[in-house]
Amino acid sequence: MKKSLILSILSLAFVALACSPEEFDSVSEGGIPSISDAVVTVDVDQSTNVVTFHMEGDGLYPVWIFSSSSYVTENPYEKTYASAGTYTVEYQVGNRNGLSLGTGTVTFTLENTLTNYDRYTTLLSDREWRIDNSSAAHLACGESGTDGTNWWSASADEKAGTGLYDNRIYFTADYEYTFDPGDAGTVFVNYGCTVFSAYTGYSEDFAMPAEEQTTTYSLSTSGEDVYLSLATNTYFPYISTDDQYQNPKFRFIALTASKLELVYDSGDIAWHFLFTSAEAEQTFDGYNSDSEYNLWNSATKSFSFYYAPGWSQIADPTYTEVDNNTYTFSLPSATYEQWQAQCFISTDLTTSSENNYDFSCKFYSTTDISKVTVKLYQNGDDNTYYFAENISLSAYEETLFYKSDMAGIDMSAVNLVLDFGGNPDNTEVTVYDIVLQTHGADGIYAEEEEEEEDNTVYTYDSDTNLWKTAVDDTDDYSTYIYYAPGWAQIDDFSYSHSGNTWNVTLPYATTDTWQAQFHITPTNAIAVEEGVQYDFSCTVESTVSFTGVTVKLTDTTSDDNYLMADRFAVTAYEAYTYKLPAATFSVGSADAVKLVFDFAGCADNTEITITDIVLQKTQ
Repeated sequence: MKKSLILSILSLAFVALACSPEEFDSVSEGGIPSISDAVVTVDVDQSTNVVTFHMEGDGLYPVWIFSSSSYVTENPYEKTYASAGTYTVEYQVGNRNGLSLGTGTVTFTLENTLTNYDRYTTLLSDREWRIDNSSAAHLACGESGTDGTNWWSASADEKAGTGLYDNRIYFTADYEYTFDPGDAGTVFVNYGCTVFSAYTGYSEDFAMPAEEQTTTYSLSTSGEDVYLSLATNTYFPYISTDDQYQNPKFRFIALTASKLELVYDSGDIAWHFLFTSAEAEQTFDGYNSDSEYNLWNSATKSFSFYYAPGWSQIADPTYTEVDNNTYTFSLPSATYEQWQAQCFISTDLTTSSENNYDFSCKFYSTTDISKVTVKLYQNGDDNTYYFAENISLSAYEETLFYKSDMAGIDMSAVNLVLDFGGNPDNTEVTVYDIVLQTHGADGIYAEEEEEEEDNTVYTYDSDTNLWKTAVDDTDDYSTYIYYAPGWAQIDDFSYSHSGNTWNVTLPYATTDTWQAQFHITPTNAIAVEEGVQYDFSCTVESTVSFTGVTVKLTDTTSDDNYLMADRFAVTAYEAYTYKLPAATFSVGSADAVKLVFDFAGCADNTEITITDIVLQKTQ
């Protein structure tokens, strides 16, 4: 559907709501406004990056168009922009008869970038940074104005024996900087430096004795770049020029929980430094995102969102594409359930069933999020995917997600969806080092993933099974069914229950999640306690395969208070047992709970059997 048609429909709804029957005569096609009927002005506050859009004209109202899915009718309307640059905003003119057929544009320029230094101080602080000797270009130089790598680049461990790799640097949140020379007790210096009078006349770089030094640092912004400045005459693992020592100022290239990339630019030459906070002897840290075999880097990408706290959709979260493989998503409002904060990255990548594939990416969040969904799937087909898994993020800690040696699928366009449902207010999540490659292409092989052993005993007939106690062979329960292939609700599907067994028959196929819901609510209410851990298990068998059956145990009065909201795959005629040990309800206690299954993705005439439902307090 074209954007102008969508907006025209919205404008008619706007008019209908704004006018009483007595005021509204009729719409007139001849009365549709044109762009020239309105006077549009833009006021830019360069100190705050607040831009005010205003439209003047009798009986007119604006539709400010910020993207294909983001538009505003407020007049005047204020919007804050984060980054310096020149922007063009499209608009249409509306009145009671409809919207202008054409669009106008306004263009304005912002001179500064607004920077939240809290992210930088948090990422820098309380970490031990060292030169990343295992990576190429951990020390490099290049043309002024570049990232400092195009003239010379150190290969892995090239500077071993110089003391460079023994140095450590530290930062605190209150702007304190410490240089520790480490076991070597030296700092590595460019032979051209003259500031150290006792160490001159060298024809090659040298290691100079150095003591531990604690001083200060500061952060600043110029244009779109953020800079790290140290106090005058401060040690750094490599001192490239006299001025770097006397007036050390470095431009940030990258900063994550484990990566610090800086450039010192003298005006004649740019020096490149790559640090890591990872352990020197580290385990698998993801595939090589800079590899020529990383398909993600060459893909064309586009971003879209579904952001709906409480399932009420609001404005899209903002995102910053830091570089081709680093994205920061800003989520101002809390969500409470899976799929309420979806961020879609659509690509033109293709994959083939003739190859196997590896995938990895890293996350860094400013808040705890207990359940982030990561799904790699075929564009336009939610039921064809490589994985749909949940991970948890801890605030200010790097989290690696990876899948190894996945059987290939014929996909014409690969999409990545990241769902941050359950995020608190004012959450920022950075996603980086995304890799999709044919298996082993970069020469890195993941360690075998080990599943944690679950020794929990799940016994349906146990006296500790709260579900069996509440729902026995009688009709001590009620059910609710929502059955809507293509989102058009039809007659309920049929089910039967006897003791430990529930049978469900689905006559018609469904596609999207929540189109085939089955709710079971015990009449003898099962109350749960805040902070108490519970175990849950059930077994599902189907006559057809499912890529994702949803199971959710939730408070009867609040869908936001749940023990789990998970999905699992089921292979036709193979019983799958879902187990969740030692979990707590997301919000707290509940006077009564219900069990929800969703069988969306079913084929015609699907038959499902559910057995061995167990809910018990963790022992």
